[in-house]
Amino acid sequence: MATGTNTGVDYFQQVSDAVAAGDLARAFETASAAFRAGQRHPAFHNARALWFQEQGRFPDALIEFEQALTLAPRDATLLNAIGLCYVRCNRAAEGVAAFDKAIETAPWLALTYFRKGWALEGTGDREAARAAYEKAVELEPDYPDALAGLASLAARDGKTDVAREYAARCLKLDPGEPTAIIALAMAANAEGQFEEAEQLLRKALEDPRAVGHTRGVLLAFLADALDGQNRTEEAFAAYRAKNEEFRRLHAARMAGVPPATKVMASLAAYLESTPVEKWQQGERPKAVERAPREHVFLMGFLRSGTTLLERVLDVHPDVVCLEERETLADLSQQFMQVPMGLDRLAALKGLALETARASYWQGVRTFGVEPEGKAFIDKQPLNTFNLPMISKLFPDAKILFALRDPRDVVFSCFRRHFEVSQTMFEFLDLEDGARFYAAVMNVGELCRAKLPLTLHEHRYEDMVEDFEGRMRAVCDFLGIEWTEAMRDFSEKARETVIRSPSAAQVRRPLYGEGVGQWRRYAKEFAPALPILAPWVKHFGYKMD
Repeated sequence: MATGTNTGVDYFQQVSDAVAAGDLARAFETASAAFRAGQRHPAFHNARALWFQEQGRFPDALIEFEQALTLAPRDATLLNAIGLCYVRCNRAAEGVAAFDKAIETAPWLALTYFRKGWALEGTGDREAARAAYEKAVELEPDYPDALAGLASLAARDGKTDVAREYAARCLKLDPGEPTAIIALAMAANAEGQFEEAEQLLRKALEDPRAVGHTRGVLLAFLADALDGQNRTEEAFAAYRAKNEEFRRLHAARMAGVPPATKVMASLAAYLESTPVEKWQQGERPKAVERAPREHVFLMGFLRSGTTLLERVLDVHPDVVCLEERETLADLSQQFMQVPMGLDRLAALKGLALETARASYWQGVRTFGVEPEGKAFIDKQPLNTFNLPMISKLFPDAKILFALRDPRDVVFSCFRRHFEVSQTMFEFLDLEDGARFYAAVMNVGELCRAKLPLTLHEHRYEDMVEDFEGRMRAVCDFLGIEWTEAMRDFSEKARETVIRSPSAAQVRRPLYGEGVGQWRRYAKEFAPALPILAPWVKHFGYKMD
């Protein structure tokens, strides 16, 4: 397949030898020399891609793998490599598509199904991920990585017995497999066996494989195990170490991305300088077929009780919920750019306005939800940022705005493990997380002042104290009847796949331990307090 000038140098053999020896730097230089000599071969692109991967330069690696694929379009190994690069570039859905192409080419490869499962987890589709892992195990019963994936999914779904069974099968084949150990630790933490979890995790952290992302996840669950033993100083150190590991891993990727707090500040500046009249006028939506009886956006901030509220509402026969899907992502990219996109949004009318609305509803239905005749709940905590667009496109929509003590919210975000994105990167530092919270709430308050919103505040602490009273108020706002079945939301939650990091909590009956959690870490939390104090006061929480 090599083309170009024949220089007498066997670049292919030299590249192959260097890759086989693990000398990727030499392979990269030799492949580059081959290109300069006018030769082309998929192995040369592959060698360059492998070196880029080793440097953490996944977008560059992806380009090289795709160029190799143009020369060998049915190479399942290349398609697998491309899928991995997509996932590592936070483009999991495209990764899934690449793995599907690899499966078409070589359907007998268990490895591809395993990697597809991993990518599907990145999209949040855990049921499809489970099916992919199960197919990998069907093709290769003694596949430790796929067994570990199944153990991890079971642990996150609260199925501790299943998690232990899969983890045991995996560890019999590979005694140090970190994902299986994490699944066992998750099960132990869920059952209150914190000392057992700590022992498992400390041993796993000594394994040479405990690096990068894996190390960060191990530290996260170790911190939870220490927290469960009320060893708060050690737990905080582990949470911080977890975040420092993820910050180190993603710093280069985030270097060229505007900080989310800065984006919020730019939006706030635009809203402050924009006349109210610009946003007060808008065309009412035309009547559409298969419309919901109520259209509701559930938002506020991460870790503010949105998942709990959504799970309770989902029990109601007249409600259908969509949990944390990016229904507004494409429209947000078009319009929520300051200031040009927002100016276009404010001026939107006629066919363009109806097209944008239709695009949203088409997206909703692609997620398998049919809102017709129901109170439709679109739950996405950070849609607070999208309030100007929601108000413009859906002036009849209702806003359920979830509130929780800002200190508990920010500390919970600091503790929990999220997939690192532009937004989630802020939570890797406690004070950055506090500043991001303040910036989002500032946008929320400006929108409430300037936009004609139909909004109901729902406070997490009030719901814990008076569940029926607060839920009756929500039902009145939504125009639905209170039902006693809503008390048993945790029963249904145990049978439901929940995408949120709050999944374990909402599978339990309502409890009050989440109120005032930050106080146990008051000394460590002190640097964030001055940033949050104005919002603590604004929302009426006690300062002491």
